Amino acid sequence: MRYILLIFLITSIIHSQSVRIEGIVKDRNSNFPLAGVNISVENSSIGSTTDNGGRYAITQLSSGHYSLTFSYIGYAQKRITFSLSQDTTINISLTQTILDGPIVSTVATVADPRRSAVTYSEIEKEDLVKRYNTQDIPELIADLPSTTFYSEGGSGIGYNYLSIRGFGQRRISVLINGIPQNDPEDHNLYWVDIPDLASNTETIQVQRGAGNAFYGPAAIGGSINIQTNPFSPERKITASYGSGSFNTRKAMFSVNSGLIGDEYIFYGRVSNTKTDGYRDRSWVDFWSYFLGAARYTNESSLRIHFYGAPIEDGLVYNGLPKFFNTDASLRRKNWSYFGLNSNADSVEYFGERRRDEVEKFNQPHLEILHQIQINPQMTLDNCLFYTRGYGYFDYDGSWATPEYFRLTPEFGFAVDEIPANALIRAYVDNKQFGWLPQLSIKSNDDQMILGGELRVHRSLHWGRIQKADGLPEAVVGSGARRYYEYHGGKDVASVYFHHNHQWFQNVILQTDLQYTFKQYHLFDEQFIGTEFTVPYNFVNPRIGLRYDITPESNGYFSIYSTKREPRLKNLYDAAEASTPASWGAVIPQFELNDDGSYNFDKPLVKPETLTGIELGYGYNDNTFGGTINFYYMDFRDEIVKAGGIDRFGQPITGNAERSRHYGTELEGRYLLTQALSLSGNASISRNELVSYREYSSDGTFVKLDGNPIAGFPDLLGNIRITYHWQNIFASLSARYIGEAYTDNYKNEKNKRDTFTLINMEAQYSLNDLGAPFASLQFRINNLLNTKYMSHGEGQEFFPGATRNFYTALKITL
Repeated sequence: MRYILLIFLITSIIHSQSVRIEGIVKDRNSNFPLAGVNISVENSSIGSTTDNGGRYAITQLSSGHYSLTFSYIGYAQKRITFSLSQDTTINISLTQTILDGPIVSTVATVADPRRSAVTYSEIEKEDLVKRYNTQDIPELIADLPSTTFYSEGGSGIGYNYLSIRGFGQRRISVLINGIPQNDPEDHNLYWVDIPDLASNTETIQVQRGAGNAFYGPAAIGGSINIQTNPFSPERKITASYGSGSFNTRKAMFSVNSGLIGDEYIFYGRVSNTKTDGYRDRSWVDFWSYFLGAARYTNESSLRIHFYGAPIEDGLVYNGLPKFFNTDASLRRKNWSYFGLNSNADSVEYFGERRRDEVEKFNQPHLEILHQIQINPQMTLDNCLFYTRGYGYFDYDGSWATPEYFRLTPEFGFAVDEIPANALIRAYVDNKQFGWLPQLSIKSNDDQMILGGELRVHRSLHWGRIQKADGLPEAVVGSGARRYYEYHGGKDVASVYFHHNHQWFQNVILQTDLQYTFKQYHLFDEQFIGTEFTVPYNFVNPRIGLRYDITPESNGYFSIYSTKREPRLKNLYDAAEASTPASWGAVIPQFELNDDGSYNFDKPLVKPETLTGIELGYGYNDNTFGGTINFYYMDFRDEIVKAGGIDRFGQPITGNAERSRHYGTELEGRYLLTQALSLSGNASISRNELVSYREYSSDGTFVKLDGNPIAGFPDLLGNIRITYHWQNIFASLSARYIGEAYTDNYKNEKNKRDTFTLINMEAQYSLNDLGAPFASLQFRINNLLNTKYMSHGEGQEFFPGATRNFYTALKITL
């Protein structure tokens, strides 16, 4: 960590001889700023893209003669030539030709770099094109401030999870084109269901803290806004193929129609990713597709997206003993369960993952995104979407008793012994549709957004014995009796108000207010008949102040409050309701009435309430840019990890009466030469339980006041040096992850140790193959072959892959 901070200090005082071009790009008729305009410097690989305010900046230039090209869908391309000897401002107006409507952008959730009092970082398309090949979004953004990720299989392909400021992705709001992606019942986001989405991603903005997430799941740790835009006015055909370690292969093919009839564009992509995986039997076979159609008229734009991914993979959701880390063979094991001795240094029993423990799932998404410019000051956005996720995973059930499978006399069966070689099939069918309207009103001093959210989610869950020896045919196999079945649901409705007011010349006041109604349903439960409806009503305010000190520097302050409801499983885990009482009965988590029935108006698990403060400063000039921010997050009833995992490898949680998180985040970049740049970030935080009692099944409890919260590292750091000149791109990065406890007891044996990873990426553009664009890409992960555990839950730790590589060739015609 001290080396990272030293580099920040050194780079902040070095002087560079490069100069800067900046400006604003606007529509010639309306004088409105244009977001997403591509600016390129001819005869070089240098360029930029305008932000939401139409602003751009190019810093990697020295004195000389240059030509800039400005291009944007629906506007005539503009080229200017000039001599450059000092910092220069060039404002541009573009003329509409065809495709007059702007690309649909859900601005309510995206921070404006010149107006928002929000802590955030971004990855632009230019960086994604150079760096992306097979990584999921969590790995792509893992070198942003306070951001970490881990892979259950170790290789980064398959089930991957991220955290921001230590908060897991159940407490991070993820939106694609403004559409909420977190599972309404579970709150989780399964990146495995949207592989290769980065192929069609325009930008990724990561906001830390409550951010600008005015709707969707509550943003406790932060929010991730992913904007896709596969369309281009030019006809293109792109193909790529790559391969790498662990027998990893990926093939991709896409077609873009270009403009048809001056209004329409069509796009299609299909890809396939396969790997044997790092850990045993952690193979994947992912198909992915993205289909799109767009229409642009004088005052409106319409996009229709249909994307998804039929996936198959071998299950690998349990960790391993910590001491396996240093053994090259043991750390690749894939066990379904194990037990350790009292010293946690020897395995007493374990179960190997079976070959028939697999998952098959498909989750298609349909998006209809429409934007109409009512007048020069007013824009109306509407989004309609439908998502269905259905499939199953088969997992070992050899541990389950006849009572668990409901094979006892009260259910018409008399099975006396544990079924041999039992394999359980757990099936889920989720359906969700919604409408997201948004009205934007702009004037010289004000920007106001009024919006709403309406979502309806319904689900079917069931489980059966898919395989077993010595059982009646009626209870085994396809079409057999289900030993659990229930329906779930969630209704969400909210309205929100966002206002940015130019209070003084350099001061912007930001005010936000959201009211949201959320309601869980559980119904049609077989065998027991539990049914309930639990509503939640939340009001979430935010106020912020931004002060532009100079054209290069600004400061901001914000205070906010937000609430988040528990998961449906926190209220009742109906899939585990058959658990024998001797193991610890799984019952509805509600208060009891005098007659012994449940009072479904009084859940035992409470919503968590966050009050937070953000204070930051930023500076950005032609050679140096940096930010520093401080945050303080005070929780009531925070839903924290209890130091264990459920049957599917997910953390078990409960309320902490009072807890707090506070820290400082630093981020910087420095242009060493015209082609060489240095960037990095560091995070220092404290995450502690103020008042928390952890209860055991017999009703006794342990007070854990003052202990660090499980899963929150106090120190994080990243540094990257990048060379980019003409056809060559190369980048070397280092990632430092500080230690973190895996339970709340401050148990030194249950602690994920500190580790540092070095990764390398390179790309060479091949212009001599007769194609408009071709590139050769190469990546090495874990260059120093470090053995490390990337994550832990209790006594289970997840190993990261040792040194591995991937190379790919992409050609665009």
